[in-house]
Amino acid sequence: MRLNIRTLFLVLSTFIIICTVSLWSNCSNQTFDTFSKNIKSNYESLVQNIKPIDCLINGNSIHVDCLIKNSTVYIPFSFLKNYFEVYGKIIETDDNKKKFHWSHSYSKIYHQNGKYDSRGVFTNFQNYKVEERDRVKCVSASEGKFQVIIIYILIYINKIFEYFKLKKLYLIIIGVPVSTQWNPHGYYYPTQIAQFGLSHYSKNLTLPSPKRKILENGQLNPLWNVPETSKIQIAFNAQVNSNVIDFFSTDKPISLKIDSKEEFFLSFDVALSLSTRSSIVVTIKDMKEQNEVWNLHYICSRTFIFAKGHNIYHGMHCSREFGWKKLTRNVLIDLQKGLHMLKKTTTKIFRSKYKLCDFKLYGVGFLDNLTLSSSDHISQFYAAAHWFNKHQDKESGGWINPVTRKISPVIKSLKPGWLSAMGQGQAISLLSRAFHHSGGNEVYLNTARTALKPFKIPSKNGGVLSKFMNLHPWYDEYPTVPPIFILNGFMYSLIGLYDLFSLAPNGSEVSQEAYTLWRQGMTSLKNLLPLFDMGSRSAYDLRHVTLDIAPNIARWDYHATHINQLLLLATLDNATVIQTTAKRWIGYMNGARASHN
Repeated sequence: MRLNIRTLFLVLSTFIIICTVSLWSNCSNQTFDTFSKNIKSNYESLVQNIKPIDCLINGNSIHVDCLIKNSTVYIPFSFLKNYFEVYGKIIETDDNKKKFHWSHSYSKIYHQNGKYDSRGVFTNFQNYKVEERDRVKCVSASEGKFQVIIIYILIYINKIFEYFKLKKLYLIIIGVPVSTQWNPHGYYYPTQIAQFGLSHYSKNLTLPSPKRKILENGQLNPLWNVPETSKIQIAFNAQVNSNVIDFFSTDKPISLKIDSKEEFFLSFDVALSLSTRSSIVVTIKDMKEQNEVWNLHYICSRTFIFAKGHNIYHGMHCSREFGWKKLTRNVLIDLQKGLHMLKKTTTKIFRSKYKLCDFKLYGVGFLDNLTLSSSDHISQFYAAAHWFNKHQDKESGGWINPVTRKISPVIKSLKPGWLSAMGQGQAISLLSRAFHHSGGNEVYLNTARTALKPFKIPSKNGGVLSKFMNLHPWYDEYPTVPPIFILNGFMYSLIGLYDLFSLAPNGSEVSQEAYTLWRQGMTSLKNLLPLFDMGSRSAYDLRHVTLDIAPNIARWDYHATHINQLLLLATLDNATVIQTTAKRWIGYMNGARASHN
């Protein structure tokens, strides 16, 4: 939007041409002299007193091409945007007028409608799309699983409880995100997995119920297309104790037409033969790019994802024996991650462009419960919960981060194996909701309680606990030595502790333990919160205090996160410092500044 001399010349030239055409068509009886005078008059009116001027910012350090009119200098917004970190765009109003919208922040403030409820949405996570982020390599087809599902059937007969254990020997592979945030090869990042689960829990509460369609459940759908050299039939399978599809195909697949433009979630139980290179292939058509066709292959492989040509491969773990797996896949996300690898698209993918066409079977295997739906948020929520149950280190109570994290040049990097209070807290929020939603499954509660251990162990000893000036307990998002006291991660851990003590059985030891940790953390927050106020924005951490270096100012989205967290915590603790700080920081987002002397 920057105006320079060249732009001004182009504008004036265009104006002259338009005037020439207009006047020529409407003044056939005018003399050439009159016509020339009109052109000159319009030109002088347009450019009167507008001249280019050089702007020298802070001496000669920065040079900007500006304009001046009647002693008023106009500076290009493209310069102001970067220099002052502000944002602006031209918008069109309902009456077809254009206006320029200027804002100090691109983030949104979410005011609370009453007291925060741990059974409800997690903060504003219903708006999160974790799996669409650039730093998510893919949603794994090999994790979010547990080895043996044991279903307990509780029968009440003559006031006696009897337990029957029924085993279904198959893996649940719903999938959790694989991060590339600090390692391009991909790894499981506990904080990201917790956010994935919490976002889908929140979406399940706020979005309409999904549309579902059963495509195959052991009845042999008549729409299967079976080549002459292939075979498909109904067979009883003792592992799952029900009828399933038994298939065998050679070079040509057995296929089922789907033809869906709205539903992109596929769920199915499958057992593949590892020795025959069996696979499931889903075909998607891009209807706006010359009907391009993409094939998603779900194969037996330990590789997360790879792509070649129009084929995208997602690996899943397979055993030599026929082992059942339950896959739930958002095929648009699987497509997006493949296209991103091929550099065919940016992060965002538009549903309206695509159509789900075929479901294909290659090799030898069994299939059951093939379902198509518009979403499956609750399955994705439980996928994350299962991951935390499976991967917790029971000794430390934590979920390790398997990558090196460099925080600042003046302190040592965190080596693989470190714990994060933010990751612990958000995992606890997730597990507490799983305990509530499942009707009291104590597996989730026990995992959440074990996750409290690191909150009592100093960061230098492998936990997440630090003390500011040896007085105020603080839960470290990054357990550095010395600590830097990151604000947003600390407040997320407080929310997790609150979720656990409010959803655990009333009066139980786990509830009391979580409450004690929450109260001491809230006391520290109220004592230290003023140190994060920079007079025009909040600080991300307190490195300017503990490391004696320049402040680490929070970028606007983190500043907004601080405000949203404070507004939530203010519904649980009405301390004046929380409420006034949140109000003042909202003012900073609208250009307010602290008073000057």
